[in-house]
Formats: sequence, C-alpha cells, structure tokens
Amino acid sequence: MAKRLFLLHLGPDPVDLDAMHDGLRLGRVATPDVDPEVLDLAGIEICRTHKAAGLSRKEVEGAWAAVCRKARKARADVFASVPAFFDATSEQAALALDGLAGFKVVLVVTSGFTIQPPTAWVSLVKEDRVHVLPDNLGDEQLAAQVARIALIEEEARLDKRLAKISRRRKQVTKRLAA
Repeated sequence: MAKRLFLLHLGPDPVDLDAMHDGLRLGRVATPDVDPEVLDLAGIEICRTHKAAGLSRKEVEGAWAAVCRKARKARADVFASVPAFFDATSEQAALALDGLAGFKVVLVVTSGFTIQPPTAWVSLVKEDRVHVLPDNLGDEQLAAQVARIALIEEEARLDKRLAKISRRRKQVTKRLAA
C-alpha cells in the first residue's frame, strides 16, 4: 500500500484551516481533527518554547503526538499548518518527523522567494518534496495550491505503479511465449 501524504505547512505566517477546508477537499486532502490551539501547542512543544509562551511543559506535552494520531485516523492525505516549526532546529525537525513515520512528508513553505526555506527541514526531506510558495497567498489560494501539490504527488504515485505493472506484464508475456 502506498504511503499517504502529510503536507506540512511551515509558515512563517499562520493560516485558517477552516477557510481552506473546501479547497483542500478538491485534492482529497483532509485536516487532522484537532483544534487550532493544539497545532499551536504542538509547535511550542517541538520547539521547546513553552517557558517563553508562559506555559509549563506538562501543558504542551503530547500535543504533536495527538496531531499525528488524528492524522493517521483521517485515512487520507493530510494537511497541517504549524508556523512555529519554521524556526525549529535540525534536532527539533527530526523529532517532529519521527512522529510522522509511515507518511510521505511534503513541506509547503509560504516564506516567499526572498526568504530561504528553513534549512533544518529542507535537509531532512527530499528536495522534490519541498514546495516554496509566495507569501501573499490567501487561504483559498493556498488551499488550491496544496490540493494541486497533492494531485501531482498522486499522479507520480500512479505513474510509478503503472510502470511497475507494465514491466510485470512484459515478464508474464515472455513466460507465456516460452
């Protein structure tokens, strides 16, 4: 079975997932069934900025794990926006990606073309799975771009599967001819 996509938006600006719901549905992309507050807490947890946010570690502990669990239950490609991850270190990014084991992670960065995408994330994800978008996109436009990215990934997945089936068909034909 092919891995499902986890389209991770890194910001740096937050987005309204409720406004994006209809646009994401065009690409058969779901959002984890968590409150936006949980996504904020997940960013605080992974980046270890709970003291700066005036929270105790106990208040943020497990927020990212909850997001990952809800993403697995979605049984579809998933989109989540955690703008706090934009400033994560390499170790923090690796910790966040560990929770996404079993997913094919695709980064969506809306930093524009003047600011470089975060190297901590880019170094951990394959280059063709990093998508940098303009920073002035509205929520509906971003949803359309994310849906487009998901459909491109689905097309590539199906092309790879078709090539594999074609090779196998040729092998079966050769065996039958023998």
